[in-house]
Amino acid sequence: MTDHPKTWTPERLIDYPLITDVDLSPDGRRIAYALREPVLTEEQSKFVSHLYCVSVDGGDALRLTYGQASNTMPRWSPDGRHLAFLSDRDGKRNVHVLNASGGESWPLTQVEKHVQAFAWSPDGSRLALSMVPPDSEARKKAKKAKDDPLHWGVDHERAWLWVLPFVQGDAGLPEMRPLTGDDRHVLRLSWTDAGDEIVFSHQPTPIADDWPEAGLAVVSATLSTDRSQDVAHESDSAERSIRELGLVSAQEPQPEVHGRWVACTSGVDPVRWTIIQRVRLFSLDGDVSLPLATTPDDRPHVAGWSADGEHVLVFEADKTASAVYALPTDGGEPIALLRGEGYLSDVRANKAGQLALVRQTSQRMNHLCVANPEGEGAAARLIWQEVLDPTPADWPHEAIPRTEILHWPSEAGEIDGLVTYPLNPQTDGPYPTLVIVHGGPMSFFSETYVAGPGLYPIATFAERGYAVLRVNPRGSGGYGRAFREANLRDWGGGDLRDILAGVDLLIERGIADPERLGIMGWSYGGFMTSWTITQTDRFRAASVGAGVTNLVSMTGTSDIPNFLPHYMGAEFWDDLDIYRQCSAMFNIKGVRTPTLIQHGQKDIRVPLGQGVELYNALKRQGVPVEMFIYPRQQHGPHEPRLIMDIVRRNVAWFDRWLLNEEPAP
Repeated sequence: MTDHPKTWTPERLIDYPLITDVDLSPDGRRIAYALREPVLTEEQSKFVSHLYCVSVDGGDALRLTYGQASNTMPRWSPDGRHLAFLSDRDGKRNVHVLNASGGESWPLTQVEKHVQAFAWSPDGSRLALSMVPPDSEARKKAKKAKDDPLHWGVDHERAWLWVLPFVQGDAGLPEMRPLTGDDRHVLRLSWTDAGDEIVFSHQPTPIADDWPEAGLAVVSATLSTDRSQDVAHESDSAERSIRELGLVSAQEPQPEVHGRWVACTSGVDPVRWTIIQRVRLFSLDGDVSLPLATTPDDRPHVAGWSADGEHVLVFEADKTASAVYALPTDGGEPIALLRGEGYLSDVRANKAGQLALVRQTSQRMNHLCVANPEGEGAAARLIWQEVLDPTPADWPHEAIPRTEILHWPSEAGEIDGLVTYPLNPQTDGPYPTLVIVHGGPMSFFSETYVAGPGLYPIATFAERGYAVLRVNPRGSGGYGRAFREANLRDWGGGDLRDILAGVDLLIERGIADPERLGIMGWSYGGFMTSWTITQTDRFRAASVGAGVTNLVSMTGTSDIPNFLPHYMGAEFWDDLDIYRQCSAMFNIKGVRTPTLIQHGQKDIRVPLGQGVELYNALKRQGVPVEMFIYPRQQHGPHEPRLIMDIVRRNVAWFDRWLLNEEPAP
């Protein structure tokens, strides 16, 4: 099996042209987008994104940026003549602008901290942005003297809201003015139609766990202050005309304005990490908040408004696919505009209610599309067309393995699983079979391209003769509130039964070889993998990526200490039994499954100690175990060479234990 050249090597997968950050021009004629590519030199291993522009009528895309800096978040000016974007060419993410027809860009900001988000004013004369202010002179002096202790839970680098005028390239840097202070952390923003106010979402601190306290506010965009940088660090709400619109309790909520109404996702009580949301309308003229209809998955993302302001356009997961809905502003039932057309991402509407989006399927690479609404009321639909396919000319289309969606029953409802079959199998089966478990647990497997980037390379495994099973067990997104909350206080119970039932179905159908099974997963998938090997010996090998292994120590060291109490329904000091019952580390005695452990050194979401605990417990019991720690990586590895190493080691690990192939020296 290893004597022949392989198509789906880590090098090919890392070159996948990933489309992100799409934005449709105001006239609906052009789409700006970013395309990711790796930079691999003797001294660098990183991904960068470059900007392109393409006509919706098709044709070749115009490349707008070059070099080894990353350029992201292109946004059209209201007149369509300019594109503003974020670039890290100076080491920090700053706002740059270029003419939409091409040419050299120029900076609008040159700041010490990263710009996090920005938006054009309706008349194109100004931009608003969220950014952490520069350090005060006193703070700079303390850092230089190494006299800079961090007051844990108190010292935060909050992003403020700023406004600056738009200037042409030869006019120099414009002066920024702060509109908020250090009393809140600004997340996302949007201008009112009149351009006199800015609506923004915020939370108390940048801490990820503070999202339940996210709120929506509006501030006058004409207000300016003349405080020095040192004085500007003091919160002074009396000088600022900030008005709170309401609590939204959502993660990174994006406000979208039409007329005097703001559409924004909002959490549903009880607010917890299962992320149950709906869209609410907030009035800019009074203390009014109107809930819109719930959507099937109860987790909509606002894409924009219809041109007439009668509907809010949203998208969300729809089982293994995606859906786009129009939510009537009178509270009427959602109108399904697009369903069952694969997995959608980067869905954004312009002011005319037209949509740009990225679509992919199991067999098709991500491609850029535009969609226009047609019809009225319940008969309304989106008519979409493909605009651009970034597939390289030498991409091996013929080597894409086949994927099928299977279903089986459980007490929580019907379970979906995606099965990818071996590529050019030598027999009719059964085949060595690998189970991949997704993260979250409120994440989900969808109809994404099987030769796309990832730590567990589906196409690579299929080419080596494996069948690959991906299951959406109870607790997954895409199936509504009841299903997503079906694993509360039951991690590793019903969800594991759902996964094993899928394995049994493949065995029954002659697809999976019960003597050659492997399991793997990252984050919650790593939890499930570590848990599974404490419950059964039926898997011959396992790979745990950034896995939660000890629910008690995870709660005490993660940057999201509320996460597990939300799922377990109690703090561990009030109900220690449920934490122990669901932890691999409290059930580790007697495990025999050979296990590979991979973890980012800088992971604060699932701290490195979770993997080390598992490694030591398995090692001391004589279980074949190897652990690899990836320097500089956080919860999601981001350096191309280290990602390729993760992929290679996973392939080699399962080849060793399921195919009896010795690892390379």
